[in-house]
Amino acid sequence: MKRLSQTLSKGVLIWIICSLIPIGYYLYQTNKVSQFIVEQLESQGFQFLSFVETQAHNTAARLQQSVDQLSHSSLLNQYAKNEQSTLKEYIENQWYITSFTSQLFYQLRYIDIHGNERIRVNYDLEKPFPEIVPDSELQNKSTRDYFRYATTLKPNEQGEFGIDIEYENHKPVIPYKPGLRIIVPINSDTQRFGYFVANLNVLPIIKKMTDNNQELTVDFVDRNGFYIISSNPNKLFGDLISERSQFNIPTEYPMLWKTISQHPNKKNVVLTSKGLFFYQPFVNTVFANSGPLIMISHFPAARLKQILSSRDSMILSQSVIIWLVLGLISILGSLVWNHLQVSKQSKMFAKFIMENGMAAVITNKNHDIIQCNHKFSKLFLIDPKHLMGKNLLHFITESQDLEQVIFALDTNNEWSGDLALLSPNGEQLVCQTSIQAHMDKRQKRVENYIYSFADVSNHHQVIESLTDKNHRDPMTSLWNKAKFEDILEIMARHQPTQVDNDIISNYLAIIDIDSFKTLNDTHGHRVGDEVIMYIALQLTSLLRQSDFIARIGGDEFAVIIQSESIDTVCHMMNRVRVSIASWPEYNASISIGIATISEDPIISFTHADQALYRAKRKGRNCISTHNDNISPT
Repeated sequence: MKRLSQTLSKGVLIWIICSLIPIGYYLYQTNKVSQFIVEQLESQGFQFLSFVETQAHNTAARLQQSVDQLSHSSLLNQYAKNEQSTLKEYIENQWYITSFTSQLFYQLRYIDIHGNERIRVNYDLEKPFPEIVPDSELQNKSTRDYFRYATTLKPNEQGEFGIDIEYENHKPVIPYKPGLRIIVPINSDTQRFGYFVANLNVLPIIKKMTDNNQELTVDFVDRNGFYIISSNPNKLFGDLISERSQFNIPTEYPMLWKTISQHPNKKNVVLTSKGLFFYQPFVNTVFANSGPLIMISHFPAARLKQILSSRDSMILSQSVIIWLVLGLISILGSLVWNHLQVSKQSKMFAKFIMENGMAAVITNKNHDIIQCNHKFSKLFLIDPKHLMGKNLLHFITESQDLEQVIFALDTNNEWSGDLALLSPNGEQLVCQTSIQAHMDKRQKRVENYIYSFADVSNHHQVIESLTDKNHRDPMTSLWNKAKFEDILEIMARHQPTQVDNDIISNYLAIIDIDSFKTLNDTHGHRVGDEVIMYIALQLTSLLRQSDFIARIGGDEFAVIIQSESIDTVCHMMNRVRVSIASWPEYNASISIGIATISEDPIISFTHADQALYRAKRKGRNCISTHNDNISPT
């Protein structure tokens, strides 16, 4: 199961690396599609501007035709000379019909040379019919700037005045609207009688020119960037009305204005954070008096985002499909590769077992166990399934031996000799060990290590028995302090392991005889020695053979215990405490401090010693523990 998990993890890792492919595909395609869409929108935008320009020319032609017919009417010329009421009615009716049918004018007027309105027809598009203004409401326009402009026109010269704010009765029309007047002098060969003035319906004309099913807006700006004509009337007159001064291209779209300033006479496209803008110079006879204009339209950023996001969603779906396919290929490839590797290892291991009857193990290049034979699991008394994934180097108890093994494998790819080993469940063995590196086909990289073991523990026990006296306490025959320090350091290196679903940890108990000096002073040193011997006897008889017991001082003992919980250790040590406290011969008792053995043996001893002194402070003849958070329990 663990091998399958490792294989799947490897497949997922390959999958993650392969994810760069769909990510790159997505980035490339979205960039390519974005460029394509921008090019399409650019073409579409300039087609729209060309359409507007054509509409403008057509509207200008219609407008000029109407102006010519009205201003050069024989009825108007006769009325200018005689001002007969009958002629006036004919003209008013003619203008009434023209206003209604053309919808190009909101005012048609005849003004005499003194500035007096003589004829006036109004047409508000929001009303159903034009209005013929009665004589009582006609005004004098001699003070208006456009009248003064009209007096400067030569005979048969047509003039345009505006675009500016439309006034009525000397007050601006609210809401503001643009006014553009076409003025034609009415003359005879020798005399000027007055002026024909046509006020254009600028906003409806622009609406007709720019009407489209793409909902694109069009703005006409001057060379200072102010809106002269716009689909949005609220932006007009920024150069005339202070509260609208912010409505200009340099303020609203500085990046766009920078490009326009550099290329004012060319059509161009500009992509900014506010949208895709396209512009071109605009020349038209109707608006010629406003100076050179620039026609601008754009696709807003929100619309661009909407267009691009729909394409991006499609590309994202394709990328996800590619990613999933790569994931499936990665997992299947990893499983196939692992199967071939396991098959190769099994053949190699079977061959090795046939040639070698000893306990054998195959590890990966990191010395993690991936296969072992029955003799090895029997040697260490552990089920093979609990050995898979364990690092075999962690079994070596002596740091000096470990360094020699690693150095030899790094330099020669093999090692042989005797090793003292400690398995995860606490079995201690001395084995004659052989380690051989298995290289890849090119002999450049280690793929596996093959270990073989032969138990020589009995032989070493004979040798150790000769030196055992050097590690024993002469009085009690328990291990001495030097041996205790060596074992504590070894156990600190072997941290908790799992055996049969239980976590096995190492614990240290420090034992001190209560009031031992008083006992010696009261009963003498012979009795003190008897108490020490009795406590040593109770420790050896009540604890397990696998538990390490040492006398580390005159009246101080230490025990190293492997157990699945500290509660079990407390229970074991409490039996010892109760047995000693119940000794009828002498009134003796012990205090015990217990701590978990961590990776640092000195800290582990300090924790147990602190727990012991807490037991002393609690009144002696009791047990105190020290948990990982260094808090007494």
